[in-house]
Amino acid sequence: MIGEPGNKRCQEAECQRQRCKILKADLAALQIESGRLRQELRHSQMIAQVVEALHRLADQRATLGELGERLVDLLVNTLGLDSAALLQWDAPRNRFGTLHGRGLPPDWTLDIPLTEVPQGCSSNSLEPAPPPFLNLLRQTAHLNRWIWTCHPRAGLALLLGDAVDSGLNRIHFAADDHRIIETALTVYATLRHLNHAETALLHSETSYQALFDGTTDALAVIDPDSGLILDANRQAREFFGDPTATLQRSSLESWLFDRSLKWRDALSWQRTRALAGDFPPIECQFRNVAGAALWVELHLKPVTLNARFRLLAVLRDISEHKRVEERLLHHTFHDPLTDLPNRTMILTRLQQALDGPQRLLAVLLLDINRFKVINDSLGHEVGDRMLAAIGQQLQASLRTGDTVARLGGDTIARLGGDEFLILLENLRQPGDAMLCAERIHQGLSGPFDIDGHEIHASVSIGIALNNRHYPRAEDLLRDADIAMHQAKARGKDCLYVLFDPTMHDRIVRLMRMEHDLRRALERQELVVFYQPIVNLTTGGIKGFEALVRWRHPERGLVPPGEFIPLAEDTLLILPLGRQVLAESCRRLATWARSYPERMPLTISVNLSSKQLGNAHLIQEIRQLLADTGCDPALLELEITESVLIENSETVRALMNDLRELRIRLSLDDFGTGYSSLSYLHQFPFDTIKIDRAFIQPIDLSASRLEIVRAIVALARALGKTVVAEGLETLEQVERLTTLGCDLGQGYYFARPMDAAAAEQFLNKAAFPSAAERAMGLAAESNERPHH
Repeated sequence: MIGEPGNKRCQEAECQRQRCKILKADLAALQIESGRLRQELRHSQMIAQVVEALHRLADQRATLGELGERLVDLLVNTLGLDSAALLQWDAPRNRFGTLHGRGLPPDWTLDIPLTEVPQGCSSNSLEPAPPPFLNLLRQTAHLNRWIWTCHPRAGLALLLGDAVDSGLNRIHFAADDHRIIETALTVYATLRHLNHAETALLHSETSYQALFDGTTDALAVIDPDSGLILDANRQAREFFGDPTATLQRSSLESWLFDRSLKWRDALSWQRTRALAGDFPPIECQFRNVAGAALWVELHLKPVTLNARFRLLAVLRDISEHKRVEERLLHHTFHDPLTDLPNRTMILTRLQQALDGPQRLLAVLLLDINRFKVINDSLGHEVGDRMLAAIGQQLQASLRTGDTVARLGGDTIARLGGDEFLILLENLRQPGDAMLCAERIHQGLSGPFDIDGHEIHASVSIGIALNNRHYPRAEDLLRDADIAMHQAKARGKDCLYVLFDPTMHDRIVRLMRMEHDLRRALERQELVVFYQPIVNLTTGGIKGFEALVRWRHPERGLVPPGEFIPLAEDTLLILPLGRQVLAESCRRLATWARSYPERMPLTISVNLSSKQLGNAHLIQEIRQLLADTGCDPALLELEITESVLIENSETVRALMNDLRELRIRLSLDDFGTGYSSLSYLHQFPFDTIKIDRAFIQPIDLSASRLEIVRAIVALARALGKTVVAEGLETLEQVERLTTLGCDLGQGYYFARPMDAAAAEQFLNKAAFPSAAERAMGLAAESNERPHH
């Protein structure tokens, strides 16, 4: 018990020592932590200092060069180093080059691919850098200690270190050192990017303003909701004649020339379409400050300016374009010679009238008679002035309210050539159209004085009424044209012709016949018939006349009077004539071989005016004679008087060429022309054929008998052979024989027959001679051969 207090004191002292030891350990730990915190605070302050310095410099609008130099100085001073380099990646050269440096050569480079450059390392880094990077750094930088960081995305890097070992330099670089320079490089890269962005933005704004003011178009920025003009370039102000800023804060609608609701709604709708992404241009009329009208092509396009949605209005002055367009439109619908409406305009107006309320209207189609003579004799310039004068006279002949090919106002339409068209609307009765036609004839009855030439004009007028359904204007114009051609065919004494549906039916039939005739030529449906020509004195067969017939597959045998005129009009007479002439030559050559006792036997073939106008006719005939072996002396070509009237000089030369080929020539239908007698000595005819018009009434008309007597006497005096056509009775045969006519043909002897029947006719046919007929041996009509 005596030693217990001492032991207790010993134990307490030990406890105190243990506590002191623990407290010392805690204090040491606190001091270490305090030092670490102070170190972190110091590094944080260093980072803050660098960042603050860079930002302060950036706020002062420092250049990128100043920022780079400041960064290098701050890091060297803050970390206590003697060398530093701010590097930038040079992609074309595949290396890092120095932007700013201190302690290192200013042109120092790091020639190594970017893929082999570490993002961060130091000379004492636990993670070793790639060997190529370390070797290159040791060979070029010559730094004893260094720290490296790289910002690959920005293409920037920092290299810091000591080149001289003074004993005061740091041996190691801590993680905080890495953090300082990484943060500094990131801040610099960010500021560099912002600087580039600001520069680009400034450049963009400058470029925008330059483009806005420098474009040749007038531009305006429009508020999409209110339609107010927020901004306008110089061209827009000049466009509206507004050098001041009054254009801004006004609306486009306020500058419309026509401020009606229609145009205001059109602009509002255009804004709506532009906002929806559909922004085709619109043409409208604006006004300038002086109130003058301007035609404008307006484009509205959605744009974003300063993060706000706007509409950009592009205004182009198309006033001159509109004037040109109006002139072109005028030329499109008007005749350039007379400045009158043309076919396009009249058809448009006529279609409008037909589509509108059903009222009686008429179309008058006019054609100037023999206008070609005016052009050919006086020249086309006089002809053109004549057309203009006729147009003016026609307009004066119209009743008040008549519309002649108009889209407004009383005008005259020229369809082309020498044709004019008059449209009469709101007629009370059909007779009004006839009265107008009579006024036109009366107005054109006087002479026209054109350049000192006194010219008389007449017109052929065709009239068509809408008294039946006409769905198309072209149909009514077609019927007027049909009626006009009927009037022209009837001659100058016909004032006008009113269209009748039977006229159109006839045209349709002719078209159908033309189609069938073309097909008939291809299918060899046209055949040659032969009518004998008989010597009236001896009763012997002198020859045949070749007459074409058409074996139609549906209609049977079609007489030539139905299709020959059509063939003439369509020039199908040329291939048709070649076929007939070729077949006649072949048949004549065959008969010459088969019936030598009948020779000389001739065949007469008609030549039309169209064939005589063929420049290759002589060559074709010469080739036919060679191909068929036909004796040209047995071929006789017949030419009508009408051909001689129209083409006397050309025909005379052609006939001389035919005579050189030894071909005989015959004047057909003698006596029906105006100068028949003069042709007998002007042209080298061998034969004269008296037209049947003089033969048929010879028994009843003494005057016709005397005419025939005179023709025969004249022909015999000139040494011509005379043929009488259309002999049908024995009395006619006897009269012509008595008058001294040489030959005759007609139904009395035989009708036209095909080739087979003609050969039979050659074998057995014989007619009594004049002496036999005088003795009463003439055959009765029922005994004569009819084929």
